[in-house]
Amino acid sequence: MVGKILFTSSSNKKQKPGSIGSQKKFVFFLLVAIGMGFASCTPKLGWIRTLPSSFPRDQDLPLGFYDRPTEKKSAMGSKSFHLFWKETIQIVSDTEFKKTWREWKVYEDHLQFRQIIGKGQFEKSKDWVLLSTKEVNTKECRVEKIPNLKAKRLIQKIPCEMFSLDVTKKYQHNLVYYYDGKSLYPLQYESGYEEANFGIAWESDEPYTKTKLFEIAKLKYGKKEFQPHVYHHVKLD
Repeated sequence: MVGKILFTSSSNKKQKPGSIGSQKKFVFFLLVAIGMGFASCTPKLGWIRTLPSSFPRDQDLPLGFYDRPTEKKSAMGSKSFHLFWKETIQIVSDTEFKKTWREWKVYEDHLQFRQIIGKGQFEKSKDWVLLSTKEVNTKECRVEKIPNLKAKRLIQKIPCEMFSLDVTKKYQHNLVYYYDGKSLYPLQYESGYEEANFGIAWESDEPYTKTKLFEIAKLKYGKKEFQPHVYHHVKLD
């Protein structure tokens, strides 16, 4: 009886010819299917870098400044360090823009200032605006802090006359914005020409289309309390 049980057990362990190959094929096809699933879930975002040539162009974009709402980035209640920043898009003409990002790092005894200005051309088609940067200028400087001078007063102007860094270079950067008649919404997070993999387009389902998902994403990122993805047109007096 024992011999019969052992025989039965050992015979069950024997694998049929080709079973190992079949298992490998199964694993291979399973991995391919999983990979295709991930690929289908990943948004295809090439469209946020261009406007189709078939889209009619217009120039219905008011000149002036579009300011991004900004908050102080330093820790609440910090007395030894404050970080302030500002970001603006200026529509200079019917085809040209200037994008300015500024940062003030205020320490107890000194201030570090950095500025990035991008210049280029833009195209507009109804609700979509493509900003194409052609060159970028970067400036940096450090100045000693004046005793008893409040940090907020330091950021009202550029604090330096001389810069330790002042470099202009050619720079290619394209990004599509949504225009709702008042404000510009970047379709991907970008600040000072540094991008991150999230934003309105990442949560939308169709290119250049105001679907329900697009509207939800626009509301989500445009109303963020910290670093909202929007530039509001500033009305001049």
